[in-house]
Parts: sequence; C-alpha cells; structure tokens
Amino acid sequence: MRFYSYMCSQFQGKSDVSRLMETVREKGLLLTREKVSMPGRGLVLIPYEGEISAILDNSYRNYEFINASEITNSSGPSFYFEAITKLKYQDFNTPRPDNIMLVCGGLMLGQSYNYVDVFFNFRTPDVPDHKSPYFEAAIQLLLSLSLEFYGYLKPWYGWMDYDQNKFLSQEAIRNRKDLNTLYWANFIGPQYIDKYGADLFLDAPVWKKEKLADGGIFLQQSEFYTKPVSGDEKRKLQEYFSSFGIKLATGNPFN
Repeated sequence: MRFYSYMCSQFQGKSDVSRLMETVREKGLLLTREKVSMPGRGLVLIPYEGEISAILDNSYRNYEFINASEITNSSGPSFYFEAITKLKYQDFNTPRPDNIMLVCGGLMLGQSYNYVDVFFNFRTPDVPDHKSPYFEAAIQLLLSLSLEFYGYLKPWYGWMDYDQNKFLSQEAIRNRKDLNTLYWANFIGPQYIDKYGADLFLDAPVWKKEKLADGGIFLQQSEFYTKPVSGDEKRKLQEYFSSFGIKLATGNPFN
C-alpha cells in the first residue's frame, strides 16, 4: 500500500525532509538510524529517538544535475528514510526483524521533476501484505499520514492504493494531462481543479469528498480498504467517471 504524490510544490530541500520526519514522529512512529545483525533474529532495525538533524545527512543527498529537462539523465536532491510502526509490537525493548515499516523517499528537481513516495513494508516475504491482520490498520495510519503530507507538500496530484504496476509519469502531471484512474484515495490539487472544475469531484458518488485548505479536493471511495465499493455502488461510480475517461483502479485484492 502506498501514497504517491506528484509535483510537490512545497518540497525543495533538506528542511522539508526534516518536516516529514517530524510528521512521522507526531503520528507515533519511531525513526530508525541503523540495522544490526542479532543472533537468531537476523537483521533488525534500531529505533532512533534523538535529534532529527543528526540523521538528516544519512537520509538526504544533494547531487548536482546537468539539465533538469533531461530527467532520465539527471540527478538532484533525493532522500530516503524508514520508521517503525507500533501496529504489530508496542514494546521496542527487543528489536524484531518483522516490524511493520514505513518507508519514505523522493526526488527533487525543482519544478521539472518532483515526487514523494510513502509505503509500508510488512517484512513478511512469504505472506502477501493484504493477508496481514494489521493490513487495514496500516492503511488507516497511512491515510492519516498522507493527508498530513499533502497539507505540507502541496502536490499537484496524489493517490493512495495497493501497489500499482503502472504509474502516471511526472511529465504527464507537469503538463496537466488528463487523469485516467480513480484510486481508493485521491488527492486532487488546485492545478487539476482548475482543469476539470470542482463539481466533477464534489458531485462524485464516493464515500468521502472534502475540500482541502489549498483549494484541492480529497476523494475516498470507501471507508475501509478491505471493504471496497461493489455491486450497484461500484457500477454507479464506474458510470459516473467513465464519461470523463477515468477508470477505477484494479489493484485492490479485496475486490
């Protein structure tokens, strides 16, 4: 399950990474700083509760890029960090290799290419994520975190759903190409409200629709991911969005 946000207009440097880390902590997660090998336990992550500034250098890299228009051949500011959730284990006195992890990363090239990607790693390679008894709780935690991230990052567009094989391209979003998919949770920035108009989204037959502080709109198909829309409700949703060339995402394993 992941939250993917495109063209984050308020996301340009190290201080923004620090703010994301602070937001993660405010949600009760524990940042990690190192991995160690423990007898009988394999590789485990060690929680870090010190100053965020002390781990920023390990999480953030600023590479010079040649030409921001040549995205595939360019490098720029990027970051990556992990945090331990308390979904599975409340007590962290004993580090465990199978904690449910939050992973957050992104790349910044000014206004040319800019994204933040957040997802959960259940650390159970032999069991699909959606089989975990903590799956819905993890989704609700990620949703809460994603709404916080959206408010700070101010992306042009973002979505949250089960891992998709095909993402929209940054170039398509930058050029405000037509949206083609309705995900479980959708973050429609003001740039797309200007393109489509607010009524398209506010009249949508979804479980939740909410105006956001920056002029964007949030849409959520159903209250619980593990109980997706179905039957007449799903047909109504499909019919409504199909006239705009938008299809429902197909990645939900509970459909």
